This record gives sequence, C-alpha cells and structure tokens, in this order.
Amino acid sequence: MNQTVPETLKPCNKCGSRAELIKSGSRRYWVQCTRYAGNGNCNAIGAQADNKKEAIHNWNSTR
Repeated sequence: MNQTVPETLKPCNKCGSRAELIKSGSRRYWVQCTRYAGNGNCNAIGAQADNKKEAIHNWNSTR
C-alpha cells in the first residue's frame, strides 16, 4: 500500500519563524511567515495556489 505523506511547512527562510497556511475564499491558499505584517516584521509570503498541497510546495521550494 502506497500512502502519500503530506508535506510539512518548513520554517521561514528569512527569519526562521514558523509558517502558517492561509485560506481565502473557496480556492485560494498561500503560506506566510507567522511574523508577517501585523504580527511582526517579516515579509515572507509564498505564491498563491488553488489547493493546500500546491501552496505548501510553493513555500517549501523557495529555499
């Protein structure tokens, strides 16, 4: 049986803080640093995607 393990979010490549998956609307996802904008001073944000898996891949591949 071949099970796919979901990708985990890597820490922010700019400041090392934890990352979070953001959902807006029904099909708009992205990942950003937990210190983004009003929560701190890091501006790291991943490319938008149509699903969670793609958003996580976009974030993790910007290393």
